Amino acid sequence: MTPPAWSRLLPTLLDFERSPGRYRVVLREPRPLFEHTGCVMLLATGRPVEGLPAALAKGLELRRAARFFVRTVMLRPGADPFTLLGLHPDFEPAQLREHYRLMIRLTHPDFEVAGECWPAGAATRVNLARDLLSSPEKWADCAASLHARAAMRPRLLRP
Repeated sequence: MTPPAWSRLLPTLLDFERSPGRYRVVLREPRPLFEHTGCVMLLATGRPVEGLPAALAKGLELRRAARFFVRTVMLRPGADPFTLLGLHPDFEPAQLREHYRLMIRLTHPDFEVAGECWPAGAATRVNLARDLLSSPEKWADCAASLHARAAMRPRLLRP
């Protein structure tokens, strides 16, 4: 990721934690966080992020903000499998595997951090999403369903 992308991503991540109601997550806002969910997930797990200075990546404030985004947006009730795993419909199998591992690392009870709780059944939802997206037939059905649902949704006008 290029430095200009970091200059947008990190402040947006911190702003989302402070004022989540400002963004319409159903419209995939804030855009920088949805465009770089892989980086957000790496920050949430405390893993190194390519191109980001180690001192920034290890910051507790960024890690907390990234975990907040994962918990409130990616794991929100009714989130589709793509959102839940931070993927775009044209994802690569390696990306599915990587995002699945990161999400399980965050949500599975065996990896639970003291004093932090994830939504009930989060690891189960992550497993179901991976199973659905790893099967070409199930994936096609899911993509068609999401496309039909998006077509039926009334368009929200921006102020």
